[in-house]
Amino acid sequence: MTTTTDAPAVTVEIIDVSPATAEDWLSRNARNRNLRKSVIDSYARDMVAGHWHLNGETIKIDTRGHLLDGQHRLNAVIVADVTVPMIVVRNVPESVMPTVDAGAKRTYADALRLQGEENTSVLAAVTRRALLWERGYRTKVGSLSPTPLEMNEFLTDNQRIRTSADVATKLASKAMLPASIFGLCHWLFSDLDTDDAAWFLARLADGDGLAADDPIATLRARIVKMRVGGGRVSETEALALAILAWNAHRASEPRTKLQLPRGGLTQANFPEPR
Repeated sequence: MTTTTDAPAVTVEIIDVSPATAEDWLSRNARNRNLRKSVIDSYARDMVAGHWHLNGETIKIDTRGHLLDGQHRLNAVIVADVTVPMIVVRNVPESVMPTVDAGAKRTYADALRLQGEENTSVLAAVTRRALLWERGYRTKVGSLSPTPLEMNEFLTDNQRIRTSADVATKLASKAMLPASIFGLCHWLFSDLDTDDAAWFLARLADGDGLAADDPIATLRARIVKMRVGGGRVSETEALALAILAWNAHRASEPRTKLQLPRGGLTQANFPEPR
């Protein structure tokens, strides 16, 4: 395969890439995009877990031996300290660099759609949030990017997330909450009491027949206040407020105010559903 009669032939082979090989190729990375640590870490987790498989993606090396594509994967090999198979294409013309990774990236919601799932955008968002919760992430949830393989495995082990995503699809907009947070609340609360979780979230969505000091009414009022003027609801704060309202509801305690911790939410002071 050549572009001109003088160009070296493009070769394709499967190579077991070790950390030493990765370091060698990266040393010849003349110029590339800035590294994203979260991407490297997510790839490394899949490699350590034994989930890294050939999927058609390639490491691309140009005619001068410079790395054109694959720096995140190669850095992940070093971080994971494992050897994994990769498809390596050599003698790629340097002129094609502007076209590398120029296509639209497939999202986890896209992957779920191809797997035949329903409500895929919401299901992807709720799965991600539930996985982060299980791993102890209460704040700064953007600091971990679960891979599609990690989320698929988590969804397989937690089948009722699908029910939570269905509930969120139907009711989240009425409750004025992000679907990911509404679905996570359903997943968390139903683990404690399935019927009460359904009742609580249905009342949060419709607001009917609530006393002024009902914690659900107080939560709705707080969300409305956050929404005033087209404001964006902070997902972290919304989740904490929903848990505070749920805990008060469960304890049959009236609430006219839901108080977040002074100084802001942290991993240590984030409320836990009871």
